Amino acid sequence: MAYYSDQDDYNDDIPDFQDEAEFDDYLNDEEYDLINETFPNLKKKMTEENYIGWKNLDVKLALFDHDFDPEAAFVSLRKQFKKKKKVVAPPPAASLATTTTKKVTENLGKMNLKDGNSDWLDEDEENAEEDARRKAKKESEESVAKHYKKATVPKKPRNPIDIAKYLETSKPHLSFVVLGHVDAGKSTLMGRLLYDIGAVESGKIRKLKKESESIGKGSFHLAWVMDQTAEERERGVTVSICTSDFETEKSNFTIVDAPGHRDFVPNAIAGVSQADVAVLSIDCGTDAFESGFDLDGQTKEHTILAKSMDVNYIIVAMNKMDSVNWSQDRFNDIKNKLGAFFKDLGFYEDQIRWVPLSGFSGAGVYKSPYPTEQNWYNGPNLVSTLENVAQNVGLEAKKDVLDRPFLFSILELINSKKSDEAVVSGRVESGSIQPGEALTIYPSEQSVIVDKILSGRDKKQAQIATKGDFVTLKLRQAFPEDIRSGDLCASVDYEISASQTFKLQMLTFKMNRPLLPGTPIMLFRGVVEQPARITKLVSIVDKKDPNVIIKSKVRHLASNQAAVVEIELTEKKRQIPMLRFDAKKHLGRVVSRKDGRTIATGKVLDL
Repeated sequence: MAYYSDQDDYNDDIPDFQDEAEFDDYLNDEEYDLINETFPNLKKKMTEENYIGWKNLDVKLALFDHDFDPEAAFVSLRKQFKKKKKVVAPPPAASLATTTTKKVTENLGKMNLKDGNSDWLDEDEENAEEDARRKAKKESEESVAKHYKKATVPKKPRNPIDIAKYLETSKPHLSFVVLGHVDAGKSTLMGRLLYDIGAVESGKIRKLKKESESIGKGSFHLAWVMDQTAEERERGVTVSICTSDFETEKSNFTIVDAPGHRDFVPNAIAGVSQADVAVLSIDCGTDAFESGFDLDGQTKEHTILAKSMDVNYIIVAMNKMDSVNWSQDRFNDIKNKLGAFFKDLGFYEDQIRWVPLSGFSGAGVYKSPYPTEQNWYNGPNLVSTLENVAQNVGLEAKKDVLDRPFLFSILELINSKKSDEAVVSGRVESGSIQPGEALTIYPSEQSVIVDKILSGRDKKQAQIATKGDFVTLKLRQAFPEDIRSGDLCASVDYEISASQTFKLQMLTFKMNRPLLPGTPIMLFRGVVEQPARITKLVSIVDKKDPNVIIKSKVRHLASNQAAVVEIELTEKKRQIPMLRFDAKKHLGRVVSRKDGRTIATGKVLDL
């Protein structure tokens, strides 16, 4: 391997690298191996010697500039960066009290450097250091979960219910998330559905219509059924997720309305994590679908999220068909484009439903008939389609109720006046729970007693909650200060791990830059999000058969690749309770985002 002897001429040929990833890509294989051999020790030396202000890229460039000679590179780095100021502790208070003022003055004088600069921090720096220490201590005390004594023996329900008999008579429950590009009419569609089904009173609709007309947004009154906050109503954009319950003769439903705007994709991820099925609202207006699909809109990202997080049914609500006079050609054109995209994601034809409708007029939603222009679609309306899917999902759910342990995702902690009581709302992921039974909350590992189960909009007391139910649990013998959104509850005889590091089988999406070891990401598991970094690229595997290793020596991950990687949470405040994918698919999936984009999904292989 030849190197330039004239260092100045050599440097002229090196481009200005924007970041470490760009530099690593610039190296050939031999140079990359040399960097990996010499970089860790030099980085460690810079840290131990307390040099400040440098980055990994600076160290790598120094090595590259000096023919991978660590000593020469270190000499160069010493000239560029300064050492951190030492903080010299003052003498103990007791000795100061017994020392004369003159002696103290002499001692302080000895602590000065020869050039007159003091090793002591000035007053402002000292105060800043003390404030930082106090803040760090407070954050640590507030954020790190304490660990409590776990119960190991299950408790019997106060009034036991025969679970098998209960399942025979109960309606299937389906939760569905409403996705789609901003302005695709999601909130209006769901407002129309709730009104037509009778879940919203006519008086409330009239009130919302009057309020919306008073600010010049008369057509928004149906959307306001779902958009709860003043910000959402003023902007006309859904920001937070919200749930609404309704039932039909055949099924019970929970709607999870997720934001469509790019700024609120993390909220959409939280919404998708709570759903069995996705309803994808498509604006069929002229050029509207294209802006949400072809022009980097949210239709694709939301659908990818749904598939990535174990949503295996998708109902395409072909919305605003009245704006194109119920054109069958427009319907088929959009269906063909979306159908090809769904197929690439791994959806099968029997997992997709297509329903033409208008959320504003109600045609195709529930009871409102189609106009005469629509004479080509004879399938079920939206509510009937949901009922059909609910029957399929319900059959699978019954197996999980009888054969699986109780698992519960906490979505929200509600304030309680009692010190030893915790009130949590969330979703039953598997199994069942009855009042009087005990459960353990992770990561704090505190075992509590279920005092009451409250369900529905009216928070009526229920005697049992089963898989798929959204309920509120009143818990006794609890320590609410150590419970957070995203914590998991389980039967006392079932163990859940909480870890700072874990191994993922990752599938990358379209990315602007490759992923390298050390790349920072934002990791999502359900409603939890935490900063993390990729610590190791283990191998690249076949997308269709992950057991087939394509490459074991991996320098970086490109777009649309499957790989096994190791991840570390970079904030040590609180571990995320997790399950391996083979133990629970729904809770064993994570999503990774970087620079405002969803870049990968992953299955947890090991903790």
